[in-house]
Amino acid sequence: MFRNHHRKLAAGRSFGLRAALAVGMLGWSLLTQTASAQSGAYPNHALRMIVPAAAAGPTDFLARTASDFLAKALGQPVVVENMASAGGNLGLQAAARTAPDGYSIFIASQSMMAMGPFLYGQLPFDHENDFTPIVLMAAPPYVLVVNSSVPANNLQELLALMRAQPGKFNFASTGGVGSTSHVVGELFKRVAKVDMVHVPYKGDAQAAADLMGGQIQMMFSLSASVTQHIRSGKLKAIAIGSMKRSTALPDVPTFNESGLPGFTAASWFAIWTRAGTPAPIVARLNEELNRMLALPEVRARLIGVGSEPAGGSVAEVQAFVKAERTKWGQVIKDARIKLE
Repeated sequence: MFRNHHRKLAAGRSFGLRAALAVGMLGWSLLTQTASAQSGAYPNHALRMIVPAAAAGPTDFLARTASDFLAKALGQPVVVENMASAGGNLGLQAAARTAPDGYSIFIASQSMMAMGPFLYGQLPFDHENDFTPIVLMAAPPYVLVVNSSVPANNLQELLALMRAQPGKFNFASTGGVGSTSHVVGELFKRVAKVDMVHVPYKGDAQAAADLMGGQIQMMFSLSASVTQHIRSGKLKAIAIGSMKRSTALPDVPTFNESGLPGFTAASWFAIWTRAGTPAPIVARLNEELNRMLALPEVRARLIGVGSEPAGGSVAEVQAFVKAERTKWGQVIKDARIKLE
């Protein structure tokens, strides 16, 4: 009798264990199915593109070009949000607060991501640790232009004039103290070993007008802003800051060709996302955007506004940004430039 009772008890326990396991497996199956349904394949809803600049400007143009393409390629809307304030820092702060899931991306320029960490003091985000680059979109080069009355037609002639008259040449910046054109001018002073005086302007139009009027002698400007003045003969283009000659200005030599090796200056733009975003998602976005940058119609649009199309792998853009921060950080430190 005791043995029969023991067998019944053991059988009951075995049944209870099997039942508990079955219930547990069912619960886990339901849980994983629910999680799978919630996550789905990326992307399963709209993306957000933060633009730390005003609408209708060059940054906005590139952002909307990328957003329109991604919406078609990914099969989901890409909603553009312009946040123009504080040198782009308002948009970067918003981007730093997003989830690292690939649903929030943003565009940022060289001045924001390679110069910003060294120009500003305390900021509510970390340029290096809060963000990760996806792809380099474009790198519009800076061109050195002079007033048409300056008796120099190439870089070596200009340098000879400047060295013979130290401190007599003025250069305009098209965005004021700490702007890219200002910092590029400071790099030029250091590399070329010349002395020139910085004159800050708030925009390209006024700087170009004073340059053509003779109030200043030279400036570094994005090629799109001065191409018409170069072609009309009102300004002389001395050299361009790209590694190779620009498609828009094929007759203008590079600084390397002109005898100043290693001097490059371009205001690049990249697409970024929150650090910690899964690598497969970053790789997917990189792949799609590289496909876009290879399209002839996209390349023509970018070249048409003076933006040289870029592209490349995630590893390449990461290495590029690191090198740019090292380069411009040193220039800003040596020139003692600080912004509030």
